[in-house]
Amino acid sequence: MQEQKRFLLDEARAEEPVKNTLRLAWEFIVLNKNFTLTAMSLLLLLNILTIFLGLLTMVISGILSLAIQIYFSKLVYYAQDIEMFVDEIKASKVEVAVSKNAFVATGAYFAWIILFFALLFTLVIVVQSYGFSLENVKMVEELIPIAQTLFLPISILALLLSYINPLVHSNIALAQDFKGGFLATFSIFSPALWQNSFKNGYPKYIAMIMGLIFLATLLLGIFINLPVINILANFIIIVMMYGYMVLISVVSMMGRRMVESQF
Repeated sequence: MQEQKRFLLDEARAEEPVKNTLRLAWEFIVLNKNFTLTAMSLLLLLNILTIFLGLLTMVISGILSLAIQIYFSKLVYYAQDIEMFVDEIKASKVEVAVSKNAFVATGAYFAWIILFFALLFTLVIVVQSYGFSLENVKMVEELIPIAQTLFLPISILALLLSYINPLVHSNIALAQDFKGGFLATFSIFSPALWQNSFKNGYPKYIAMIMGLIFLATLLLGIFINLPVINILANFIIIVMMYGYMVLISVVSMMGRRMVESQF
């Protein structure tokens, strides 16, 4: 029964998994334009309101984004075939996606906040261990030695997090409640998850996806700094962010399917 429910992903990963990942993400964006426009409008509105309301809208935006990701992850994971996938996309509604997954998204969001502050605290300890004092920094130039010291370890850490994050997200997407979403986030420390991530083509698949995301980010950075275009920067960033949300949902469940027999 489990195999039948994931038949679409089995078919998609059997040949050209990267191309099929992009195709499935694109179909979700274009087949239900009402969902796409509503979600992007909400994210854009929250982005604007952040100027006035600050932290509160940042939290709401983060939970909203994660709830939509969880919804689409489940949709693509359980689709038996392309027909079922298309039907589910066309029937999707933002309010349903958010209401069904808000608790899981909230649990995962607060877990990520805890991990972020734990990482930040660790970086401060490392900086101080090298004799640097952030309190005494008075000019930007004085930050250069700190940046040079931390560049390599932070770069390595960022690559490792990018590598394992899809599998962590897949655990979050399949959680059932606040507690499940919260605990699933900490699977980032699971030795079994890391061990299994090196099997069944997952490393090559993620490396190719990460390469495409890096290239897209680089081109976006160049594009939004062009004259006139930078006026629309907020809107363009929201569009790209939404595209990334959908893409990482497919990547997560495709990656999970690749290593799932080893879970």
